[in-house]
Amino acid sequence: MYDVLIKEYLKRLSLNDIDKFALKNGVTLKPGENKIIYDFIMQNWQEVYKGDSKKAFLKLKEKTSKETYDAIIKMFNTFKDKIK
Repeated sequence: MYDVLIKEYLKRLSLNDIDKFALKNGVTLKPGENKIIYDFIMQNWQEVYKGDSKKAFLKLKEKTSKETYDAIIKMFNTFKDKIK
């Protein structure tokens, strides 16, 4: 059920949305990280949502700064706990 909602939301997701969300959560992205995160979301959302999120996030760890990666993991865990 949520799959359909997520797919519809992702159709409208933009790099600007990534930038705004990061700033709203106190994260300053390095140049180009918004595109890396956007591509990661588009290619890996199902694995993060239904599969092995740790394995999926390892792909992102190699491509972002440590600060950005740590912030993403912290936010993911916070939001994941809220929806359980």
